[in-house]
Amino acid sequence: MIRPGPRQAGFTLVEVLLAVFIAGLVMVGSYSVASQVMRLSEEASVRLAEESAQDILRLALGNDLGSVIYVESAKGDAKDAMAFTGGASATTLSDQTEKTLLSLATAATLDPGRPFPSNGFNRVVYVLRQEENTRQDKRTSLVRRERSAATVPQRPRKALPWEETVLAERVENMTIRFYASGGSDAGETWDSQDRERAKTAPLPAQVRLRGVVVVSGQRFPLDVRVNLPTRAITMEQR
Repeated sequence: MIRPGPRQAGFTLVEVLLAVFIAGLVMVGSYSVASQVMRLSEEASVRLAEESAQDILRLALGNDLGSVIYVESAKGDAKDAMAFTGGASATTLSDQTEKTLLSLATAATLDPGRPFPSNGFNRVVYVLRQEENTRQDKRTSLVRRERSAATVPQRPRKALPWEETVLAERVENMTIRFYASGGSDAGETWDSQDRERAKTAPLPAQVRLRGVVVVSGQRFPLDVRVNLPTRAITMEQR
């Protein structure tokens, strides 16, 4: 009589298939959770970059307008140095187009190396720069330019170079509006010298910048309102 040998240990086909099925469910669930975590992390990163860009823009514009310097003067060079203008016509360069949004004299500066307060003032210009990378892609950026315009009591003999800061890498539909005292809408252009000749207030009471900031392909609305100081800093006529 032949006795059956010992039963070999192992898994049946059903057990193997069941284990594979369970492992597949675990992998699918893990991938779904990981994908969701990565998506949320990317969204948070984009939102943080967008908030930082808007905060920098608000801070720069608020400091410039809050520290505006203006004086009425009959001298041509002083008039140009102190002029407050906005909404100028576009200027076409070789590979890009620029439109001036705002140009003013201010005591504010973005250079951390300069002392504040100082005995000088800076000429600051905000421009929209449109660079045509391809025929279909036109990227518009918001740029702030700063140059030391004068030092009290002497002016530099040679004009210093412009220092440029890109406040927003990509913007769309960016517009600027000026509001006179009393809240009246003065439109998208401003010229302090024209207003002087018309015997009206040369500086606006409020400046509003609106548009869209694009970060990583996502669009975020921008609406910044800045009030000018009730009494602008003045300098004696020389």
